[in-house]
Amino acid sequence: MPRSIISNKVSDKLNIPHKEADMMVSAVLDNMKQGLIKDNSVIIRKFGTFNVLHKKERNGRNPKTGVPAIIKARKVTVFKSSKLLKNQVNH
Repeated sequence: MPRSIISNKVSDKLNIPHKEADMMVSAVLDNMKQGLIKDNSVIIRKFGTFNVLHKKERNGRNPKTGVPAIIKARKVTVFKSSKLLKNQVNH
């Protein structure tokens, strides 16, 4: 779901102007980004956990050419849903 649709749904649910809803969604997302940068995790109860994982450098292969290549060390963001969310999605 695109961010604009989330803002529209917040606006409709809270009966506030779209601009204000967009600012609220932006504030939440900015705080989540800062939490990932600073603490490497964001926990939202009854929803799930976002974490930053550190991947080591490793050998890989270019899928188009098959030429071996080194994949640089990097950080990736992962999400693990809560049991409550898993159950709601599966039913």
